[in-house]
Amino acid sequence: MKKLIAVTRVSTSRQWTKGSSIEDQEVQVREYAHKIGAEVIEVIRIQISGAKMQMRLNQGQLQQALRKADELGADLAVSRLDRLSRSQIALLQLKEASEQSAVDVHVCSLGRTIKSISSLEFSVMAMMADNERRNIQERVKRACRNRVGPIGYGLDPKKVQAKSLDKRREMTRQWADDIGLKSEIINAVRMLRIPNQRNVANWLAGRGHLTRTGKRWTQGTLTQQIKVLGWDWDELKAV
Repeated sequence: MKKLIAVTRVSTSRQWTKGSSIEDQEVQVREYAHKIGAEVIEVIRIQISGAKMQMRLNQGQLQQALRKADELGADLAVSRLDRLSRSQIALLQLKEASEQSAVDVHVCSLGRTIKSISSLEFSVMAMMADNERRNIQERVKRACRNRVGPIGYGLDPKKVQAKSLDKRREMTRQWADDIGLKSEIINAVRMLRIPNQRNVANWLAGRGHLTRTGKRWTQGTLTQQIKVLGWDWDELKAV
């Protein structure tokens, strides 16, 4: 029986209740899996906001999902193409990465996989998704430009900054949980003869792991992520 890993994503809190919620997407993937006689063995849930953050997180997390599916001998499945990403670059990179691996990506609404879609047709789909993203951005800008009233008055800048920082930390924690980062670091420490942060970062990069922004691990990014996540390096080494 074919194995599927469902990838579900919402980019704004409003989408939780507009048919695009993670729960709705999971139902659609499971219905598709039943139709083709497959089994959903895991669900990867992603919630992000912000256009730039969306693109960076998608590239990193989707690459991690591909790697995990490859290890488990599974394919990925999404309810719709725009649940993978609305970034044309990210979608084209995903298709290329899929074609270079044994992992295919099922788009349930189309009843097709991205390997079965020609490069030309997929490029058009990716362009349309990206165009929708730009239209959404423009609508938001117009709405903010025409907004009347004392928006922002009475807000404490320090509280706003702290709230933003907490949100970024929560997104980082979710990403770390999704990819099992702590387990990977602990495993690296156990395998390495000299388990310092530089060697652990090189070990993660050598294993094909990517950072939260889809880049290669370095000692600096590892140190930063450990700090943001509130982990203690000495405790990680002692596990």
